Amino acid sequence: MKKNFVLFALFFVTLGIWAQRTPTHPLDIQQGSTDLFTILDTWAPGTPPPGTDEFDDQFYISRVRPLKRIDEGDYQVNSAIDKNRKLLLWLPMDDPSTKWKALPRYCFEGDNFSMWSYVDIHGNWSASWMRSSAGLADVAHKNGVKIGVVNGIPWQASVEATYFNPHGKVFWRMFQKNSDGTYKYTEKLVKLMKYYGIDGLGVNSEFNTTASFMNQLIDFVKDCKAKAKAIDWEFQWHWYDGTDDEGSISFDRGLASHNDGIFGSGAAPVTDAMFFNYNWYGWTLQNSEANAKAMGRSSYDLYAGFDIQGRGLRNSYWSNLINSKISIGFWGAHAQSLIHQSATDDGASDIAIQNAYLQKQELIFSGGNRNPALTPDVRTDATLSNADLKTFHGLASLLTAKSTLQHIPFVTRFSLGNGLFFNNEGKTTFDHKWHNINTQDFLPTWRWWITDRNDKVTQTGLSELIKADFTFDDAWFGGSCLKIHGSTDFSRVKLFKTKLNIQPNYTISLTYKLLKGTDPKAKLFVAKQGALTTYLEVALPATAAEGEWTTKTFNLSELGLVADDVISMIGLSFENTDAEYGILLGELAVRNPAQTFDVVKPTITKLDVLRRRYNQVDFKVFYKSKDESNGVKTYNDEVGTWYFEIFMEQKGQPAQLLTATTSWAGYVIDGPLLPHESSEVRVGVRAVSPDGIQKSAIEWTEFVEMPYDTPLDNVIIDKPVVKPNETFTVKYLDELHVPAKKWEIKDPLTGEVIITAENATEVSTSIDKLGLFDLHVTDNAGKLVITRGFVQITPEETGAVPAILSFSSDVQEADAGQVVTYTYTSKDGEGRVSRAVKVKDPEMLALPAEVGSKANFTLAFWFKADEWSHDKYGTNLINKRDFKAKWPHNNWGNIWVHIWPEGVYDGVNANIVSLTQWNESNPGYNGNIHESPNQNCMANNFSVPTNVWTHIAITISDSKQALWLNGKKIAEENIQFGGNNTSGGAGGSPINVYIGGSNVYHAGFVGAVDDVQYWTKVLDQADVEDAMKGYYGRAIPDGLDGYWDFEDAPVSSGTAFKSKGKKGNLYAAVSQIVDGGGENTTGATLKYVPADNSLLGYPGIEGSLNITTSAEWKLPNAQSVDNSVEKALKVVYKIGGTFDAGLDVVNMWGKSSVNKVDYIVINGGTSVKTQEAVKMALYPNPFVESVNLKFTEVGNYTVRVLNQAGQVVKNSSLAVRNPSEIINVSIDGAQGNYILQIMKDNKLYRAVKLIKE
Repeated sequence: MKKNFVLFALFFVTLGIWAQRTPTHPLDIQQGSTDLFTILDTWAPGTPPPGTDEFDDQFYISRVRPLKRIDEGDYQVNSAIDKNRKLLLWLPMDDPSTKWKALPRYCFEGDNFSMWSYVDIHGNWSASWMRSSAGLADVAHKNGVKIGVVNGIPWQASVEATYFNPHGKVFWRMFQKNSDGTYKYTEKLVKLMKYYGIDGLGVNSEFNTTASFMNQLIDFVKDCKAKAKAIDWEFQWHWYDGTDDEGSISFDRGLASHNDGIFGSGAAPVTDAMFFNYNWYGWTLQNSEANAKAMGRSSYDLYAGFDIQGRGLRNSYWSNLINSKISIGFWGAHAQSLIHQSATDDGASDIAIQNAYLQKQELIFSGGNRNPALTPDVRTDATLSNADLKTFHGLASLLTAKSTLQHIPFVTRFSLGNGLFFNNEGKTTFDHKWHNINTQDFLPTWRWWITDRNDKVTQTGLSELIKADFTFDDAWFGGSCLKIHGSTDFSRVKLFKTKLNIQPNYTISLTYKLLKGTDPKAKLFVAKQGALTTYLEVALPATAAEGEWTTKTFNLSELGLVADDVISMIGLSFENTDAEYGILLGELAVRNPAQTFDVVKPTITKLDVLRRRYNQVDFKVFYKSKDESNGVKTYNDEVGTWYFEIFMEQKGQPAQLLTATTSWAGYVIDGPLLPHESSEVRVGVRAVSPDGIQKSAIEWTEFVEMPYDTPLDNVIIDKPVVKPNETFTVKYLDELHVPAKKWEIKDPLTGEVIITAENATEVSTSIDKLGLFDLHVTDNAGKLVITRGFVQITPEETGAVPAILSFSSDVQEADAGQVVTYTYTSKDGEGRVSRAVKVKDPEMLALPAEVGSKANFTLAFWFKADEWSHDKYGTNLINKRDFKAKWPHNNWGNIWVHIWPEGVYDGVNANIVSLTQWNESNPGYNGNIHESPNQNCMANNFSVPTNVWTHIAITISDSKQALWLNGKKIAEENIQFGGNNTSGGAGGSPINVYIGGSNVYHAGFVGAVDDVQYWTKVLDQADVEDAMKGYYGRAIPDGLDGYWDFEDAPVSSGTAFKSKGKKGNLYAAVSQIVDGGGENTTGATLKYVPADNSLLGYPGIEGSLNITTSAEWKLPNAQSVDNSVEKALKVVYKIGGTFDAGLDVVNMWGKSSVNKVDYIVINGGTSVKTQEAVKMALYPNPFVESVNLKFTEVGNYTVRVLNQAGQVVKNSSLAVRNPSEIINVSIDGAQGNYILQIMKDNKLYRAVKLIKE
């Protein structure tokens, strides 16, 4: 017999992650130089620019051929709209750091713009001349959209085409001519653009120059156009209408004699997109239209500009624009598209941003009803808030949706180009977040053109139509699919505009999954060219089972189509669905079954192993499908390829599909490895044909040794609460980590070293006094990492993790039917602890306006972060903010405390804290700016960890402010109190203080808050130390006007907590911003939401939350007969065999477990097949990030993970192809208990309780 005692799950602590909008992993792709001045001589197609190599250059070479849009036979939702009007998005496609552009990465959040059907040019604002990541070009070109790069010349710069001019020398180089008077570089320039897939060059033209320079520029552009035409490429010139033909800055005059030269005539056009500044009027558009016509040019090459950063969609002249023949241009801003960046309407978590971004795009483009067939009336004052956009008229009021779908095969899997996991054929093959926009599919032309039984859509009938949304909950391929859901009598969902010339033996197929029931209640339809309201339909058959992917294929003849018919529309209709109806669409395809492709097997040219951790490996793999030594690019369609699949195989383990890409380079982060198995790995690449069915053989590397070279420095502790004199263990999470030089636990208030250990991977000790203690670890390289408050010794009265001291039975062999008595002894750890309130972005805790309204105050509280998911400038912890103040102060606030990501400013460590007042926030003043921590009042040596309670206090007097952490004054600064009135504020009236909450550039806090104190005095050292103990059961001191300990039930419909401080009716309420999208929040309001104060608070404070301990017996095949005696259970067995016995003793702090294998033998009775209990192995448990599932039976399984509240936090499909196959499953979420359910054949296969450390 084997005896195994397992204590509470190891408590995992990290220093946080910058997980939202910028990857946590390094950027391993080298862009190379973008200085055309220095590289234009040596750079050529097939020769990478300096600073990179031929391999990383592959991430910048577009492999998708630009497709033409449907012209003849095109149709539209509203025939009154001029289909010639265009849209220029002069926006970045980038992350906050402006490093990642559209490169592949391994985080979920990122700009995956998807409304391409309304866009003509994507100006790619943050991509400089001449470097654009291939991902953007690939997805844009498949949708018929041109892309550009930008020369970002600063405002009012002086530009001359000379060697010595910093902004003009590139033009000096480009303007050079040969001895015969021809341009030296124009042919090379356009060849480079074609090779990399760049269509246009843009200029931020708000500089000063000369007429001579402008004439040279015009001639140069004309020659580029001619040279491009000769190589079958269209060269475009994108010009911000600031610098005129004389070289002067001349905004807001439209097209006239001052800029007609740079615009060009019909016979000799120069600028393809002239972007007007933002102060245009009706007469500006009218005159410009007339002048363009007189010049023989289309006035739709003129773009009325919108500054969506500062103004949102506000413009008084929308109606004039609608009635003109002028196109539309959006700018905003420098790092990220404001459409994407402002998508924090529902919080700053990655999934919240992605869902809000999808909705925001549909509201902006399709209008407030998210249906281009029913757009609201014209609005002139719309912001970027999703709530406000619900009455916006939408760009569909001015633009028609375009399509390139005129070739067979046509296949879409509704992938948006990112995901929380990577699926193939409905099964999860890599359980990891990812983003790679080049995998984005052809997406529905209209979002969402849905009509009723009469093929109409009305305002009154809108709510009766079925709903359509993308979802990241499931996928057939990639990380998303289309979800149609809700109740309808009849709805017709028109998805795709096409021009597909077909034969009756061609097929149309749909892969779908029903979320409830097996009846799809849907028909697949097409409409032929010239008969768009005559729908040829076929009913979808019932599925074999609920929740399973089903593919149904029809011959087109089954829909009544005959030879040479042209399909112009594809969609689905739905009838008699209820509110719980839901169907997922995973793939839609029109194929010619007889069509074959010469799918070329790629040849791997290099494997670049980047890093190996104990359980993961990062790598890049490069390959080619054709030799390109001549510098001529090969498009994927020339080698029979749609995309490439990237595989990894650990020796002795099954191969695993990790990702897909259209590039001739693959990039993988966190490829999963089993730590104690072989360190030899091989990587494979396979090409997939345009129909998605035919595939090449996998090209494999040899097995390569991948030695462990990247230790993880995360530390863990074996219990979340520790009591005086109780032994605890601190150690590295990384099982292969080399011993640290030194471990020290210190008292931060006194500097006393409690314990020291050297040359160790862990340390076990106990501490005999209460308090917060810092962990100092000096690794083997001499680097010191300090985790503040890591060890917290708290009073016995607040409860502890229970501990089983003994467990046994009166007999270990018995007959069937005989009573067996199990008993145990334990230390139960019961007590009463403080309650905390949950604060989870987008929610925040709103404190009344009295807080901080006058000088000489202190704000103090305990907080524990579940995670740090920083935005560009970190995370809001405290923000005193007036939504009605003028922009940008209404976005930044009056007083703020931010937690900052590493590297946001020189020398800044991860998750440091700074305190700032508005009157110090202007650039240059006291060396502080909005975009960085306040260097004068910051704690650079105090990185706030996650999952650890931290105490903060800010004290502000008339002339001084200070920042306190864990009872210690960390920083202090001489500064005058700024009061309530920010620059241009709303009159200086008192304004609320918020704990948490997100805004543009800042993520919101996610975690717990306890014991909030507002003092009308500046606390000193002794005061702060006393305040940290809380005042539950103690007298409230003078000066503590506001005190919220969250011990009582919330009032005001469960949203607010009444203060227990000296001042009467002060309330703190859990709230959420409404209509706050974008930087300008003047239209925002506050909504109060239900508060949750059931969370465990800081364990150093007693309170009203009872910690009670219970026993959970684990006795397979035993039946309870008597549980009347405490810590004892009498059972009988009616089945014979040898059985395990175990026990969990559980309370809110954790659990203690004992599991005894083959503990008791029962004679007689009915035998049991012992093999039934060994269908699947699971390890480790407890776990930190993921568990391994080892199956003994092949088949298709569904894995479902439920949290303690019974909510499903993960639901994925697994395909087990080999006996003893091991599959790694990651589980996101907070620490605690989970239930893992394994389903097979739609039945429960096994259920396991998991503990996340």
